[in-house]
Amino acid sequence: MKMSVTMYITIVTLVGILFILGCTFTTVPPAAKGKVLTSSGYLPELLEPGKYTLWGFRKQMILLDTATNTYTESIPIVLADKLTINVDVRFRGRISGDERVIHAMFDDIRPGPDDLVSFGEVYRVYGRMVIRNKAREVVSKFNVDEVHTNYSRLSSLIGEAVENSFDSTPLEISDITIGTIEYPALVNAAIEANEERRLAITKEQAQAEIDMTKKTNELRLAEANRQIRVTRAETTRDENRILAEGITSDLLKMKQLEVLELMADNAGKNGNSITFMPFDALGQTGPQVRMFQK
Repeated sequence: MKMSVTMYITIVTLVGILFILGCTFTTVPPAAKGKVLTSSGYLPELLEPGKYTLWGFRKQMILLDTATNTYTESIPIVLADKLTINVDVRFRGRISGDERVIHAMFDDIRPGPDDLVSFGEVYRVYGRMVIRNKAREVVSKFNVDEVHTNYSRLSSLIGEAVENSFDSTPLEISDITIGTIEYPALVNAAIEANEERRLAITKEQAQAEIDMTKKTNELRLAEANRQIRVTRAETTRDENRILAEGITSDLLKMKQLEVLELMADNAGKNGNSITFMPFDALGQTGPQVRMFQK
């Protein structure tokens, strides 16, 4: 029986509609790689970021996250003095490598419900044990007091140990530092008590410096006042010495004569008949005779 043209067109149309309905439009976002998964496995092509059309049924786009982000691993560590602390190791990480490594990630890691092979999933397989073991190797050699005072050194040591251990993995780890450290309650109490003692000592030292500064200033002021008094006394002494050196017996006699002359002049003024006589002349015979004659 020959197929009519109308039936042929109908069948072709239905096939086309089914084919179109079987297409999927999908996107590989930036900082990601993609591969198409079919019922028989992955297609070989590694897809870069962009928009894609998946023709046919039972095909899905699986993504591999290659973005760089920051992560934190919290690790319990037993120290050299048998105390246990929890250390947060923070780092920057991403999935990296050549095409062979990227293809291996799709084959080795089962994607999550969102059809994404995330950094976390790859890290759990390839990275977590490395970071935890290396951090324990480094930090466990210190006691609690040394950990408390060696943050920077510990971060550097852990960074060197971890980065060298990731050379053969698909992960790229960098900027490794120690974050929050949780100490046991006993240690926290001891640290707080030690800090209180340190602050008290610092406060006492600061007060002692203030008191010493005050005393030093008082001493300097007293010394300055003493120097002023000494200078004044020396000035008076020097003045008196100079005056004493200038007063001779001849000068004193001359001054006496000047005074007597002035007194004699004043006694004869304004019609006064007063006779002026120096006191030391009263015991002589001449002045006494003169007085009795009066």
